[in-house]
Amino acid sequence: MKRTKFFTLFLFMSLLSCNNDDSNNSDELSGVYIETSPVQGRTQLIFEDNTVTKYENGSNISDEYNFIIDDNAIWLTPTQSDEPISAQFDFEIINSSTFEIENLYPSIPEDPIIYMTFERSE
Repeated sequence: MKRTKFFTLFLFMSLLSCNNDDSNNSDELSGVYIETSPVQGRTQLIFEDNTVTKYENGSNISDEYNFIIDDNAIWLTPTQSDEPISAQFDFEIINSSTFEIENLYPSIPEDPIIYMTFERSE
């Protein structure tokens, strides 16, 4: 009986430790990132908690999104919309200060996919 209880407790603890929680990605990304490619300095992204704010160089307008990272994708949902619709973008964290994201700007569907590279600002 003791073995069964011990095994059940061990199994339960093992399952808890295998939790695939992506919430730490928001902490990992916290900070200011500047576009380095394809257009150096065009876009600035500020990650804070579970939101990201997008600024374009030379514009006073910003866009704010809630974000969720799921495997190699990031889901962006506008925070200022009456009917928020999430958009999915390819997303890859390269290292602790660099990530790559599918183009955030409108493009022609027939064109090849363009990826933007961002680096953390010091």
